[in-house]
Amino acid sequence: MAGKLVALDEASDLVPDGASVAMGGLMMTGAPLGFCRELIKAGRRDLDLIVMSGGMNVDWLVAAGCVRRLLTAIVSFEGFGLAPNFRRAAEAGAIAIEDWSELTMLCALRARFAGVPFMPTRAGLGTDVPAHLPERMWEMTDERSGRPFVACAPLAPEFAVVHVHEADELGNARVLPKLTWIDGELVKAAERTIVTAERIVRTETFREAPERTSFPAYAVDHVVHAPRGAWPVAMPPDYDYDGEFHRRYSRAAADPAEFRRLFEDEVAPFPFGPPEWMR
Repeated sequence: MAGKLVALDEASDLVPDGASVAMGGLMMTGAPLGFCRELIKAGRRDLDLIVMSGGMNVDWLVAAGCVRRLLTAIVSFEGFGLAPNFRRAAEAGAIAIEDWSELTMLCALRARFAGVPFMPTRAGLGTDVPAHLPERMWEMTDERSGRPFVACAPLAPEFAVVHVHEADELGNARVLPKLTWIDGELVKAAERTIVTAERIVRTETFREAPERTSFPAYAVDHVVHAPRGAWPVAMPPDYDYDGEFHRRYSRAAADPAEFRRLFEDEVAPFPFGPPEWMR
């Protein structure tokens, strides 16, 4: 295929077992669920998953046994309740969890692409977050003002995977009408970036309106054509989240046999069979 284009059913080959993978989106919006499905089909294991505000993407990958460690601030189905398989796996100790706040994770990503040893923030002061992640962040005192702050060490994902509305074969990409706030930081901090796109468009459309480009070609390594690639979460204004699927998914999660049928019919076969904590 031309340029940076990679077929969806070959996209999982880009990510090896044990990789650190940061995913964009915001709980019920803009997450690269089509790419998650391919990782599950390929039987990827031992991933360190970095998702600031996760939802169905985290729940699918955890349920399928793909995740070793999760770095996150929240995992939720918003109005549809908690992410059931993430919660069960966490309670069973089946995955390691790093509990960040959104701003400490944002600062750690910014430290990475700024090339500095840490990024300061007042987020996390007065909480247990720094104490639980001493290699990631620590409290310091500013020598001039005497004020305390949290120093966030650089967070460097091997891969960032973000979903967009449009991309070209060179790697230019854009989100319409505006970018989800964390995705830009993920792209700048990661060693390699994979963009999944609703539509592949002509490069001329980027030249005609360069100010609408969310990610320039030089920041993107691979482009994957993935129509409805955020389903069952939303990709506005193209489509809304699938509330009926979220309700069926959450109900089925209460019964292992029913959940296995739903997951294998509508998501992907379990690559290693359902995990012990689900049975």
